[in-house]
Amino acid sequence: MSLRLAGAYFDWRPIGQHAAECRRPAWEIQTMRRDQFNGSYQAGMRAVCWSCGSVHELTAVIGPEQPEDGGRLAEVSERSMATWVIGYGQSAVKAAGLWLHPGPALLGRPGNPACGYLVTTTPATPRTPADVLGVIAQARGKRGSLVWTAALGYDPATATVQGLPSRMAAARWIATTATALPVDNERKASQ
Repeated sequence: MSLRLAGAYFDWRPIGQHAAECRRPAWEIQTMRRDQFNGSYQAGMRAVCWSCGSVHELTAVIGPEQPEDGGRLAEVSERSMATWVIGYGQSAVKAAGLWLHPGPALLGRPGNPACGYLVTTTPATPRTPADVLGVIAQARGKRGSLVWTAALGYDPATATVQGLPSRMAAARWIATTATALPVDNERKASQ
């Protein structure tokens, strides 16, 4: 039998299983490429089910070309997890008239809150930095208590505040600050 024919059928596996209680099993497939500082890059593919919260990732770090053999070094990893681990794939939370899109769970345990949120004006999943109105993140206060930091804008932030008592207070600060500042033309066009 032809190796090409066999490879087309037998070398591939299903992405993974949906949770048993999944009501609408469907995968959102995404790819990623991130350049590294030393001439290497990270590439990956992930499948996310927004219904049951399953995530499957395949990533590789591709090293710089090796002059002696003309090849590249690669390190590949594969993992399955739940959406609360990475944040992406969970529903946005509405707070202060804004939408908070969760990041990874603090301490990586089920039931723990996200350690940060991308803040938008709509429930649509942010796809580019231009979609983000602000960022909310957890931090530790002077005495070790949990506090929240809020930033208006995204990379770079145009205003920040630290030491807020709750996620809701951070969302209120972003909502109030965003309405008090003049809106730039790019943001006006996207709203």
